[in-house]
Amino acid sequence: MSSLNTNNPFNNSVSEKQFNGFFVPNHNAKLIRDAIENGSAPFLPDENGNVKTNPIFNGNTGFCLNAKDLIPLQIIQGENSNMVATYKTVQNAGTRVKDGEKGFFYNFQREDKTVGTAQFFFPEQTENPEVVKENVLKNVAKAYKNGIPNLNKTIEITSAEPEDYLGSYVAACKSGATLKVNPEIAEEFKENIAPLLNNQTAKLENKNQEMDTLGQFMFKVDQKANVINKELFAEVKRENQKEQNQSKKKEQEVEMAF
Repeated sequence: MSSLNTNNPFNNSVSEKQFNGFFVPNHNAKLIRDAIENGSAPFLPDENGNVKTNPIFNGNTGFCLNAKDLIPLQIIQGENSNMVATYKTVQNAGTRVKDGEKGFFYNFQREDKTVGTAQFFFPEQTENPEVVKENVLKNVAKAYKNGIPNLNKTIEITSAEPEDYLGSYVAACKSGATLKVNPEIAEEFKENIAPLLNNQTAKLENKNQEMDTLGQFMFKVDQKANVINKELFAEVKRENQKEQNQSKKKEQEVEMAF
């Protein structure tokens, strides 16, 4: 397979299929693996078992990104805003990407079911970050009509299985819940996810074809996160309903007393 020119990734001798199906997920797997090894991965806890959760919003849809893009973007985010936009979104905001800025490549499914690739940019990578932020926030407001979720709940990671661990992490990022994990479980998780990341970055002839690709794995992570949040929001709804019923009961008792 030909090598990739990372400075001009769309100007390469590799095929579109090779670029989309091999280089993009491999790059993201390497980002995650390196972040785990150097201790900077956003889903790892501090010494007290607390995990910071940080949603990053898709400027096109307004919603928090899904796992396959969310986690790599969190790793490279630095001091940038918690939102990203495509070239088109940036242009529609009336500005442009700064010369020399490199975007984050992500895969998406076209209408004909083929896989395409585009780039996300943080507002700070554009010539007018504020106007980009303003436009993205309008889409966020449309996506979350009742406000960005900020549940007063705590999710505790109790499983070191990668799908469960990251499913809880993504659920917390999307719901605003706080997240805790025993550091020992986090260490076990690091060991458990290593084979998948190593397999994704292996040469094609050395890959275990029976293992999930990074994309397949991240899809399962999102499914797990959706299940967790569905139950969390249902629990909050039940609690709110219970409080309302108790409040009405007290009001009725007061009325009867008079």
